[in-house]
Amino acid sequence: MIQLSRIISGLVMTAFCFLPLTASAEEVVQTSGGYSEDGLWYYNDYGDGTVSVVCQDSSITEAVVPSEIDGHKITMVELDCFKDNSSLKKVTLPDTITVLEDYAFYLCSGLEEINIPDSVEKFGFQTFYGCSSLKEISVPAGLTEIEGYTFDGCTSLEAVHVNVKNQNYKDEDGVLFTKDGTDLIVYPAAKQGTSYRVPDSCTRLEGYAFMANSYLEEIKIDSVTEMGEDVFYYCTALKSITIPEGITMLTGAAFGNCTALESVVLPESLQTIGSGCFYNCLQLKEITIPAAVENINSNAFFNCPSLTRITVPETVTQIGEYALGFYSSDDEMPQHLPDFEIEADNGTAAFAYAVKYNVKCTGGVTQGIVFVYLMIGIVVFVMIAVIVLIITQKRYQKQHELS
Repeated sequence: MIQLSRIISGLVMTAFCFLPLTASAEEVVQTSGGYSEDGLWYYNDYGDGTVSVVCQDSSITEAVVPSEIDGHKITMVELDCFKDNSSLKKVTLPDTITVLEDYAFYLCSGLEEINIPDSVEKFGFQTFYGCSSLKEISVPAGLTEIEGYTFDGCTSLEAVHVNVKNQNYKDEDGVLFTKDGTDLIVYPAAKQGTSYRVPDSCTRLEGYAFMANSYLEEIKIDSVTEMGEDVFYYCTALKSITIPEGITMLTGAAFGNCTALESVVLPESLQTIGSGCFYNCLQLKEITIPAAVENINSNAFFNCPSLTRITVPETVTQIGEYALGFYSSDDEMPQHLPDFEIEADNGTAAFAYAVKYNVKCTGGVTQGIVFVYLMIGIVVFVMIAVIVLIITQKRYQKQHELS
């Protein structure tokens, strides 16, 4: 049975995606739609030449998307078209399609093969997110736009192949780049090889570029001057890396869950260490924070149990919540790492952090030590008060006897 309410909701959401937030009632795009004769497809005509299609069978295993329904030429695979269909294994698209919308194949974990015609111009947001059985994908000649997270969760992806006629993208040994080679967009998660050197022409690593690759142990990025967020997130085999000079920010969880990471060399140009940057780096034993760093954001070194000491320069003016010296297990509240110590001067942001979170610091007393000193002070005060009281009492008694 067709889930009509879900279809209507999806269509309403899709319609609003094409409108500015300030659109008046008169500006709302009028759409019309209908079903294919077999009831398998629902089309939506936006009236501007865009006609989308949504699959009505959530358990279909092999889908051949129609090029036309009731005389309407299908140009777009709609938002959520095959979303959450884990049974889908193969998809064939007609050469009338120009857009694969957001979440079109979201969590199609069984998808192994998809035929993408050269007419396709855009991959939407998270189009292939979680397609964990997809080993290869072809970028067609006409593609001009790839939105964020498109291939995230494609844990079996070994290569991205780009049509040589494409004017915007290219691949080098299965790695996706912009046509001029300056931006590395995707290094496939399942691409084998323990080491990789970014080409000299490449100056930027896009966000999530190496995300979830489980083979790379060493990556050389000497020519890179800019890095997107979460760029090496979940690279579980990565052991060492040197960040080149010129990089000023490590955005987001750049090395989050790099559980084998042992050695990182940070550049003197670095100013910001992002939230969760080294989260759960279990093997990281030591790291030098450059003197130019100003911000260490929340959870930056959270759950780094091998890191027992860290030197924080006085240039650091901001340290986020649980950035240093904490861990948690089984979703418990953050706990102090045993034997962790911050090396910092009194009066610095690092010292203030140590006092606030009761973390041991070499630069002076922390909150715990302050408490001990306070208790000692109270005891000493009480002892002095008792002694004074005794002396006063004896003097009073002696004066009374003399009188």
